[in-house]
Amino acid sequence: MFLKFGTTNSEDVLIITEDYEIKGTVFNVGFSKKNRFLSDLLNKANKNFIAVKDCEIMYKNRGGETEFIDFLQINMRYVVLIRPLKPEEKSEFLANKKG
Repeated sequence: MFLKFGTTNSEDVLIITEDYEIKGTVFNVGFSKKNRFLSDLLNKANKNFIAVKDCEIMYKNRGGETEFIDFLQINMRYVVLIRPLKPEEKSEFLANKKG
């Protein structure tokens, strides 16, 4: 018999900083329920950085230039806002991820 100590949950999010708008997938390893995912991720005391996978980065100071990268870590000190992607944003994000 295997014991399940926790699960890995993911959420496609929009992260806004002063200089960037980032769409990507964040992961929360633990016991979080779906409705508490972002709260639990942000409230972990030992989290100075959050990992983001499959990122679309829009540079505000470069006229909206966009870059796609596989992985980055964001210093939480610079995060102004983080929220789940809206359904219309999510479908566009998923299409860009594939292509």
